[in-house]
Formats: sequence, C-alpha cells, structure tokens
Amino acid sequence: MIVHDLFLPSPLLALSAGTMVLLASIAWRRSAARSLSIGLITFLAALALTGRHVGSAPPGTVTLFIQDRWADYNGILIVLSSISILLMSWRDLARDPAHPADESALLLLTGTLGAVAMVFSANYIPFFLGLEILGISLLGLVASRRLRFPEGCEAAMKYLILSGLSSAILLFGAGLAYAVTGSLHFTLPVAAGSPGIQTAATIMILIGIFFKLSAVPFHLWLPDVMEGAPVPVAAFIAMVSKIAIFSSLVRFFGTGHLPFYMQSLMPAVIILTILGGNLQALQQTSFTRLLACSSIAHVGYLLIAVLSPGQLQSGVITIYLAAYTASTLGVFAIISAFGSPGHPDGTEIADWKGLFSTRPFLAVTLSLMLLSLAGIPPGIGFFAKFGIIATGVERQHDLLLAVLVTGSIIGLYYYLNIIRVMTGAATPLMVPPRTRQPELTVLVTVLTIIVIIGGLFPARLLRPLLPAPAMTPPYQDVMKASRSG
Repeated sequence: MIVHDLFLPSPLLALSAGTMVLLASIAWRRSAARSLSIGLITFLAALALTGRHVGSAPPGTVTLFIQDRWADYNGILIVLSSISILLMSWRDLARDPAHPADESALLLLTGTLGAVAMVFSANYIPFFLGLEILGISLLGLVASRRLRFPEGCEAAMKYLILSGLSSAILLFGAGLAYAVTGSLHFTLPVAAGSPGIQTAATIMILIGIFFKLSAVPFHLWLPDVMEGAPVPVAAFIAMVSKIAIFSSLVRFFGTGHLPFYMQSLMPAVIILTILGGNLQALQQTSFTRLLACSSIAHVGYLLIAVLSPGQLQSGVITIYLAAYTASTLGVFAIISAFGSPGHPDGTEIADWKGLFSTRPFLAVTLSLMLLSLAGIPPGIGFFAKFGIIATGVERQHDLLLAVLVTGSIIGLYYYLNIIRVMTGAATPLMVPPRTRQPELTVLVTVLTIIVIIGGLFPARLLRPLLPAPAMTPPYQDVMKASRSG
C-alpha cells in the first residue's frame, strides 16, 4: 500500500500567492506600475524559494510533484526567462494606456505558474493542469494587444485550435497509459498482454508533446503565432513554453533507452525537425518568423541528446538549455530595445539595415547572440552544440550527426545574413528612434556577459549546474514503487 503525503514545491506556492495578490490588487484599483511590480516581486520570491519545499515525502512515497535538481534547474530557467520578458514589456505596458498592463502581468504570472507546475510534475494530473494553465495564458497574451497588432486575433485563434487538438491527443494517450499501467505517474506504458495499447499510448503522448514543442511535422503553427504576437509574448512562447514541455519530455522518458518502436520514430522526427526548421528559416523576411523557425531547428538538436543516453546526456541537455535560453532571450531583448517608424518592434529584417552605424551597441550584442545560436565562438552556444555532437558520437548516431552539421551550416547562413544586413548603409528613414530604456540596456548587457563568459570560461559558469540529471535515483525508486503498487 502506498501512502500519499503532502509535498509542494515552494516556487508553486510563491507564484500562486502572487497571482492571488495581483487579482486582489486589480479588483481594488487598476495600476499598471503596481501590477508590474507585484509580478516582479512574485518572480523574485519564486526564484529565492527554488530548492525548498513544503512538507516531505518518505522514501518510496508516490507524490504529485517531485523536487530534484532537474526540476529546480528548469524552474530557475523559466522564472529568469519570465523576469526578462516582464522587463521587455515594462515600457509599453507602463506608459501606453492602450495596452492592458494589469491583465498582461496577470497572464504572465499564470503562464509561468503553469510552466513551473509542469516542470515539477511527476503525475499526469498536475502536468495536464499546468499545460492548460500555460496554454490559456498564452492565448490571452497573444491576443492582448490586438489594437496594435491586428494579426494577433488570427494568431490566437490558430493557437487555440491547434493547442486544443494537441492537448486532447496527449490526454487520450495518458488515459491509455493509465489503462495499461494502472498509474497516472510518469512511466512508460509497459504491461504484458497489451502491446498495441502500449504503443498507441506512447505515440499519442509523444504527438501531443511534439505539437507543443513544434517539432516537424507538427510545427506549422509556430511561425504564424509568434509573428502575430507582441515581441515579449513571442519570447515567452519560444522560451518558457519550450523549456516546460522539453523538461516534461525528458522526465517522461528518463535517461534510459527508448522502446524499440521509438528508436526508429525519433530519428525521423529529429531529421525532419532540423532540416525543416532551417530550410523554412531561409525563406523568411520577418525576424520573428526566422526566430520561430530557428527554435524549431534547436528542438531537433536537443532531441538528439534525448535519443543518446549515456554519461554525457544530462550535462549536455543542461548546458544546451542554458545556452539557448541566454542567447534567444538576448535576441528578443535587443528586438524590444530596437524600434523603427514603420515597424515599431523591428520585426522585419530589412529594418536592421545599417545598425552598426546607427546603434553600434545593439548591433554588436545582436551579432554575439546570433553567433552563439549558430554555435560559433566566442558564444556559449559553441560548447552547447559541441556537447550535442559528443552525445551523438558516443551513441554512434552518424546519420543524425550529418544532419546536425548540415542544419548548422544552413543556420549559419541565415544568421550571418542578418549581420550582413546590419553592416549596410542606413538611410535616414531607417534610423530607429533613440529612447531611454535603462531596464533593457541592463538586461541586454547581463545576457551578453553571460553568453561571453559561458563561451570563454564554460567550466566556471556551468560547473555548479552539473550534473543535473533528468531522473535521480530516488525518483526511479518511486517509479518502481508505483508500478508494484
């Protein structure tokens, strides 16, 4: 008999309490500055409480949540990303009365709450609740500034339909897994006498997760949704939701070997995702759409590490998530700090022509971020991609490594093309307005320092994070207990 004990990660309590306080504040009197301040304080409290928990579970006890280094690490990444996104949004939300600042801050809080709940979940119930909280929050954020971005409504509708479809498929797969195992905890559905249901459950869960990750062929929604959303919301989609979903994927499969039927399905998805994302990025003239396609390709790179269990796997995934988070947040922060008369958020690549002569700080920092995403020194992305290659070599995934190299070459072309555009001559109409944005200047500077230090001295920066295993031995003991129970 398994005893269920109360066990709650403190970041979830901090985010929940902050959400309630913000709701009460909005009901009392609307104030953009107060709502944004409450959101920032809540994120800082959640960050400070990471690594602590309320209650304790005896060894072998099955709980709804789990707190190990993998959950803490991804929770920190999510909260730090949300803080950065809040800073990107601060100027517009605080100064423009047309923007729903209170609702945007509230949706950002609830979206982060859902993402953190997914990271700490050891059970399909809190995982699915967190997934839906995140999805509903994203839906509101995408459509929140429809007066300035008319395409936001279309993007929100696309996200609503496809998100609902993927959630239904994932929920159906979880139901089949429960029918096989008799448990709602994250375990591969393995039981004697029902191989068809086992396979269907695993594949349906994977399809639902691949939809959320926008892996090919379930990727078509992402460029449209990110282009129709405001830049900070696009950053939230590219960062927070991807980290939460990917951490859950690793949690579900652990660091062990995949079932035999997954060993042929996963390589096909990886190849399509890397090549599809990079080839689609070549055709883009919109900076936001290009970043969306780039994020699809990076999902493929990360899936190579998932498919390559070994001594390097957990550390490589940890490093890659840190590198991708810092570099991508840096790009979106620079886009937010940019601005042009025709395109207020600088989302067209042509708007960046001549940036080296008009805004050299933004041009240099953006170049460093793009080189990091491409896996070129001195950015942290070089060591992250090198680690992915090392895991592939360790498991002898020759075909996947060839595709990774091909995709990296294609990615290098469109990243360098942006740098080429910035070196051109700017016309007076292309000179962006200079506005004082100290919060974005500080954010871009900090992210640039992280990217450079991570590239020049990776061991010093990343040693405290390693190892960050996806499943610690105590968690595996709990899974054995749940199956035996």
